[in-house]
Amino acid sequence: MKKNNNLKRSGFHSIESIIKNNPHKIKKLFLPSSRDDKRINNLIEMANKNDISFEISKKLKQDPEAIITAEDSLNFKDFKEFLDKSLDKEVLILILDNIIDPRNLGACIRSAAVSGVDALVINKHQCAPLNEIAHNVSAGGAEVVKTFFISNLVNCLKHLNKSNISIFGLSEHANKEYTDCDFTNSSALIMGSEEFGIRKKTSENCDYLINLSDNKNFKSFNVSVATGIILSEVSRQRKC
Repeated sequence: MKKNNNLKRSGFHSIESIIKNNPHKIKKLFLPSSRDDKRINNLIEMANKNDISFEISKKLKQDPEAIITAEDSLNFKDFKEFLDKSLDKEVLILILDNIIDPRNLGACIRSAAVSGVDALVINKHQCAPLNEIAHNVSAGGAEVVKTFFISNLVNCLKHLNKSNISIFGLSEHANKEYTDCDFTNSSALIMGSEEFGIRKKTSENCDYLINLSDNKNFKSFNVSVATGIILSEVSRQRKC
């Protein structure tokens, strides 16, 4: 386990989600003195119900801030244990390979939370850190999605293959369209970097390479937009 030392969280969405899902993590809550409205009063009510101490601060302009306890990062061993406990369900796993912008990382996590992703895998040494910016953009999604930080993504993909989980790599160069795929069984979706897409070693361990557009002139989506599109299709199929 490795400690995450980014101990400050800000914004209503993020802090409300922490209180709702993991209230024990908040050590101290700071509220802007300039606000006296429904949203801030609702946050105060949530804090009181969960015995969270708060302080009114003149330094804050509009958004609340919270100091939280250090978090333990889940690793490959934890991920394998998660899979072992999920044998009786059709899991959905989102894998982020080399996402370098923390805002894109946060947006992908937000989409994962909305879509009910069971596990998020982050390529530990090649992706942006899950810092305050990413947490803020995730709008509280980072508190909902179970996230694993994995050093060797290839080993992870090989383990998924042994676990009979279909691996789909998103690539603008692929010929197979995402609407022609069946995502109703256990599936892992891999999103690559903003500039280069998924790496060669990653793509070699995919069962399928798929694209999101048949536009011959321009088919490259922003990675967070692409994540939202593919997760929406998975959700649609699984509701049918």
